[in-house]
Amino acid sequence: MKRVLVLGAGLVAKPLVRYLLEKGYQVTMASRTVSKAEAMIAGHPDGKALALNVQDETVLAQLIKDCDLTVSLLPYTFHPVVAKHCIANRKHMVTTSYVSAAMQEQNGAAQEAGVTILNEVGVDPGIDHMSAMRIIDSVRTRGGRIVSFRSYCGGLPAPEANDNPFGYKFSWAPRGVLLAGRNSAMYLMDGRKVEIPSHRLFRDMHILSVPGQGDYEAYPNRDSISYIDVYGLQGIQTMYRGTLRNMGWCDCLYNFGKLGLLALDEIDARGKTYADMLRNLAGASESEDLAAATARKLGIPKESYPIRNLEWLGMFSSRKLGAERISPLDAMGDLMYEKLAFRPGERDMIVLFHDFRAEFPDGRKERIVSELIDYGIPHGDSSMSRTVSLPAAIGVDMILTGRINATGVLRPVTPNIYNPVLDELAHLNISCKERTENIPGVRAA
Repeated sequence: MKRVLVLGAGLVAKPLVRYLLEKGYQVTMASRTVSKAEAMIAGHPDGKALALNVQDETVLAQLIKDCDLTVSLLPYTFHPVVAKHCIANRKHMVTTSYVSAAMQEQNGAAQEAGVTILNEVGVDPGIDHMSAMRIIDSVRTRGGRIVSFRSYCGGLPAPEANDNPFGYKFSWAPRGVLLAGRNSAMYLMDGRKVEIPSHRLFRDMHILSVPGQGDYEAYPNRDSISYIDVYGLQGIQTMYRGTLRNMGWCDCLYNFGKLGLLALDEIDARGKTYADMLRNLAGASESEDLAAATARKLGIPKESYPIRNLEWLGMFSSRKLGAERISPLDAMGDLMYEKLAFRPGERDMIVLFHDFRAEFPDGRKERIVSELIDYGIPHGDSSMSRTVSLPAAIGVDMILTGRINATGVLRPVTPNIYNPVLDELAHLNISCKERTENIPGVRAA
């Protein structure tokens, strides 16, 4: 019986663990909090739960050595250390995270050791890559080329659960959502390279209308240009990867960042309240109305959406910060996690939307659209957990059954990987719907 080590028992791990146990693997779930790991294993005879401080590399290395493959669902900063021990022990590895520079640097060592490190096999990144590559390769097979590719993805509350002023609820790590708001971005638009500094990220927003779903705010997701080579789209004119949120999110996050609420520098929080922190950030005196002072600092009306949402969160309240030292980002994240949580029985949803333009030698031009709209299961798995962890679980099974035998640091962008993963996801009721239309004014074939 093959053995799989799963590191991290967070919000997305459960479907992966269940899938692997049902496939007949022995699963060891290691988490900082052993009770979370035990809940994932749920008493299964082939499962084992244990506590792990991932910074104890001696214990980590032994756990990796004792298994055939390690799945790291830890924050991405831990992946290179896990990969180092996987390579040293000639064990395979799977992650759902972007390939960082530190991970890519281990490609040669992984190849020399005969180790497969499959990354970016979640939903975004993951299903977005795989569904895109299936279309891109199909166009190439028909003799065409992609001249424009816009890809959007968002994890959101389902419409009936969209009942707070942010239009958002947390289906994954709250800190990660806020940290993503500190990223800079880069994309290609009509042949022009566009670079967006982090403080302007939420100002570079446009509206995307998704048929049957409505309008969303879209803003750029990290470095889109690097995916030109990953997808083999040299010569493309537009390459854009974006994040989707409900209306109003970008205005709030832009102003929160401008105020300093996305800062990671810790402040002395002993005896301090949220209002004290805001007063300091806004430069307001004790006698001033805090909401009015914050609005003045930001140059927006007191009745504006960002100010009302700060008040709704409790950022102007006398509640204690609850730590000796804390960053503004983490302090705000604590309140958001409480007030933007899914209630029992509520559904989340994933919206993934690809929009391609393709040209063919006979002059035809096509628009190809691919959509994935997936909902969580009331009182069951969230859509985020299923769409992130099931592709990874399928990847684990493919590696351990010899269907993926390439070595090194990989992404799921080749047909031998993406076709089986997408086909298995379809059996699990996670699938994209595609439609193709000829662009008006161009002769049809």
